[in-house]
Amino acid sequence: MTIGEARHWGQKKLTSKKITSAALDSEVLLSFTLKRPKEFLFTYPEKILTSGQQKKYFNLVKRRGRSEPVAYLIGRKEFFGLNFFVDKRVLIPRPETELLVETAVNFLQPKKSATPVIAEVGTGSGCIIISLLKSLPPTAQKNIIAHATDISSSALQIAKKNAREHGVKINFHLGHLLKPLAAKKINLLIANLPYGWRDWKSKTTSNNGLKFEPPVALFTKEGGLYLYRQFFIQLARQKYQPDLILCEFDWRQKNQLLKLVKKYLSSYQAKIKKDLAGLNRILILKNNLTGR
Repeated sequence: MTIGEARHWGQKKLTSKKITSAALDSEVLLSFTLKRPKEFLFTYPEKILTSGQQKKYFNLVKRRGRSEPVAYLIGRKEFFGLNFFVDKRVLIPRPETELLVETAVNFLQPKKSATPVIAEVGTGSGCIIISLLKSLPPTAQKNIIAHATDISSSALQIAKKNAREHGVKINFHLGHLLKPLAAKKINLLIANLPYGWRDWKSKTTSNNGLKFEPPVALFTKEGGLYLYRQFFIQLARQKYQPDLILCEFDWRQKNQLLKLVKKYLSSYQAKIKKDLAGLNRILILKNNLTGR
């Protein structure tokens, strides 16, 4: 089988399985199999696959036909212009989460003199805080103290691997939400906690692929807001209150989320930011007491 034949075979096979991105997925999987860039597929369509390559490619296409995410099949996912290692121990980074990084970058850019302390709870693959650091000038990166927590030691292994790969310094902590950072002064705090619930269906994610991702990184109780409630309770007890808190949530949770803010974080002013689809996506909490 030639590269051209393999590419068309993969596309046809995935189309029959109702994979909407069949053409792109077949190319990505074939490129991964051959360890060559996608351009190679179109430059040398007559090149013949070895039996080992053909077997590997067939297996990948078969798995993709069962809705297994491409990111897990190739072990990589692009996010905010960077490439991250991922596997089934962590959630696959979502495009809509890039808005969280953009909002954080806008907050940090004006800070030139002070040494900001930033932290992320539930870091998973580390893509958010790593992307944030990499978006800043090298001098700014050196002046920032960064922390990240996760309750999963396996997830932290991946986050550390990605941090090393991208050359950023982050202090990683194992623990539940803010507990490892109880005595820390934090300027910017970021949280993209699991906010899915039973029968949850996302408008921005292929729901068939969710079954392959770790449930603990996707779902929680209380309509998907249990962990945010716990997070807000911890925040209310913090010795030092962060200047700014950024959280991602499901657009349908807006009213309930704002009620939790009012109950536990009355010193914060809440603002909602919409994503490119016009859906409520980011909760911005500004500390009125710090005046920043």
